[in-house]
Amino acid sequence: MRAGALTVGAVMAAVLLAGCGGGTGDGGSKSPRPKGGSASATSAKETRLSRGTVRRNVRAAAAAGGFDRVVDRAGTPARCRVIAAVPTDDVPKAAALAKVVADLKGRGWEQVFRKPEAGGVTWLFTKANWGLYVFTTAPSKEDPDGPRFTFSGQRLDCPNAPATASP
Repeated sequence: MRAGALTVGAVMAAVLLAGCGGGTGDGGSKSPRPKGGSASATSAKETRLSRGTVRRNVRAAAAAGGFDRVVDRAGTPARCRVIAAVPTDDVPKAAALAKVVADLKGRGWEQVFRKPEAGGVTWLFTKANWGLYVFTTAPSKEDPDGPRFTFSGQRLDCPNAPATASP
C-alpha cells in the first residue's frame, strides 16, 4: 500500500507543479480557467466544483461501469480531497473501465492522459478546479489485499494543496 500511496502522491505533486507554469508559448501548462476577457459571476461559479459534486461524479461513473459500491477512503472529510475505493476481487475488466471513463467524459471531465502500468492503468482527468486520478492496480506481494480500483481527486486551487509529495 505504501508504494501505491507514494505513486499517487508523486503523481498528484506533478500535476500540482505542472499547474504552476505560465501561459501558452512558454512551455507552461494549460490553465483550467476559461479563456476570454471578463468572466461573469455565473461562468466563474461554473468553473469551480464542490467536493460534493466531484464525489457524485465519482459515484455515478462507478455505477456506469457496473460497480455498485464506492467506499470513501479520505477519512475525515477534506474540502480539497476525494479518495474513494471501489471494492473488487481483482483488476476490473477493460469494458467496465471504458464505461467509467466514458461517463466521466460525458460529465465534462477532460482526459489528460492514460498510462498502462504493471498490472493496471492510471488515468488523469481535469474539470474546472479539480484533478482526478482513476487507477487500477494488480495484487502485489507488498499489498495483496489493497484496493484494485481507486479514484483520487485534488482541488487544484485549494490554499492547502501540497506542493510536493511526502515520503
